[in-house]
Amino acid sequence: MTDLAAERVWRRPRRARGIWSLLLWSGAAALLLCQAIIWYQPRAPLLAVLEEFAIQLTAAAILVAFMALLLRRWLPLLLLAALAVTLSWPILAHRGAAAVVADPARLKVVSANLWHSAAGHDRTVEALLASDAAVIGLIEVTPDWRPALGSLRAKYPYQVDCFDTDPECLTMLLSKLPIAKPFAGRIWKATPIIASGEITWHGRPVTVIAAHWFRPVFASVDSQWGKEDPERAAYMAEGLPLSRQAGQAGLLAKYVNRQPRDLILMGDLNGVPWSRVQRAFRDRTGLDNHAGWATSWPSSLPWPLRLPIDHILARGDLIVTNFSAGPETDSDHLPVAAEIGWRD
Repeated sequence: MTDLAAERVWRRPRRARGIWSLLLWSGAAALLLCQAIIWYQPRAPLLAVLEEFAIQLTAAAILVAFMALLLRRWLPLLLLAALAVTLSWPILAHRGAAAVVADPARLKVVSANLWHSAAGHDRTVEALLASDAAVIGLIEVTPDWRPALGSLRAKYPYQVDCFDTDPECLTMLLSKLPIAKPFAGRIWKATPIIASGEITWHGRPVTVIAAHWFRPVFASVDSQWGKEDPERAAYMAEGLPLSRQAGQAGLLAKYVNRQPRDLILMGDLNGVPWSRVQRAFRDRTGLDNHAGWATSWPSSLPWPLRLPIDHILARGDLIVTNFSAGPETDSDHLPVAAEIGWRD
């Protein structure tokens, strides 16, 4: 081998290491920028949405940190380890102690987004029938879906919807238990559209509400929410993204706080538990899920890439004791199920 050929062979590993090092620092810089934006707490919805991806950003930081370890780049390794901790902190800080409930009685509740673009219906209906829940909340019940729900309607004779009165109504409540005070429609003449009612369980009245929020990326049509509804600004506006979702959360918080204390809220809230909108909504209403969360969307992706945006929350003397995602269905969401008990 000539000296020139030997020099070329020697330069190849150095060039490859240089490329990997550049990728490493680029990844670290991108993650650091994401963390800075999240800490800044922007009000612009497209920037604020970064806080929703804490799981994915943490996973990315761990993967890039592993790359730094293989390349023996100790400074970026320390930086990425710190980023993995700070990016995951919202998730860890959100999780509270599991509730202890002595009463063995449990109310099973299921929430499912049927998906307006579903190609079929059978798997979803079968999964909902097999759940044997006492109450089911359905989202995106389009006209194409309604004929397919015949067997579900037969098993759940008590139903609340507003399909005949509002063309945008796609939310439905189904129950094995009789429903008193049924209501379905817009709250405060705006969205979200909800379906609600009062059931009697364990000898006590329980209010159940199914709701669907906008995605967090849509900007509010009125950044000064108080102009539309002065009471809404007092509930939710301060420090939150100027999104239509935050506006809906404010209206729903106002509505929920005028309902009885023992209440269950379920549905596709299009936000993770640790987002600013979710935390503000829970703080204002007292609704929470002490059993944790489960990633539910999009169902076609593996666990680390899905987001926990489908929720079942409770308050008053009710508490969520178990929460899980169901099997894959015809929807792009996994259904979620909760068992709810009475507090000690």
